[in-house]
Amino acid sequence: MNEVYIRKLNVRSELVDYRKKMTFSSFMNLFQQCCIAHTEELGMGRDKTLDKGFLWVIISEHILINRMPEYDENIILECTPGMTLHYFFPRNIIVKNEAGEVLIRANALWSLIDKNTRQFIDPAENGIIINGEMNPTDVIPVVKLKVPELHNKKIYTANYSLVDINGHLSNTHYMSIMCDTIYANGDSLDFKEITILFKKEIPINKKFAYEYEQIDDNYYFKSKYFEAKFN
Repeated sequence: MNEVYIRKLNVRSELVDYRKKMTFSSFMNLFQQCCIAHTEELGMGRDKTLDKGFLWVIISEHILINRMPEYDENIILECTPGMTLHYFFPRNIIVKNEAGEVLIRANALWSLIDKNTRQFIDPAENGIIINGEMNPTDVIPVVKLKVPELHNKKIYTANYSLVDINGHLSNTHYMSIMCDTIYANGDSLDFKEITILFKKEIPINKKFAYEYEQIDDNYYFKSKYFEAKFN
């Protein structure tokens, strides 16, 4: 089996914003697609997970950005597994253009929960093994984030269109909600690093509150369900 999953892609209009730059949520969605496809290639597809009542969930994402891909640009996504950390599976991605310029590097920390109990399962005890290794280009997984006191608050609902196959608010829609907040005043900020921690599920139709604030050039978000920093 090939330890690197490679996908070539032309950046079409549905992936970009009004500035013709790929949206962060589109990138997250592509990253997730690559992780799932590669997991299936490595023999750990739905027959080992979903069909047994196990759900893949993302614990954190750490994204380093040189620049976002642009409309009609051809890019290459290279996805690799990191070294398994008992219950957690790091997945890494590098996004390049055709000239080999690195545009984005990112890490997502995945785990498995039981569909009924919503508790973490021990993957090795259930025959779920993905061999990986730490590479020099890998982005370090994040498990803790220091967020200051925040003074603005919004309330949202995890409506039907925002919920994924796991029955909770999709990771990509967390990003969309935060970007809607950041760009509400038409700000055209370009971020170089984004860190998100997913602390607790938000089930369908659940109302939830989050706090946010811009401090210097950083945007922070905090709730009992997630925390994030854009800088």
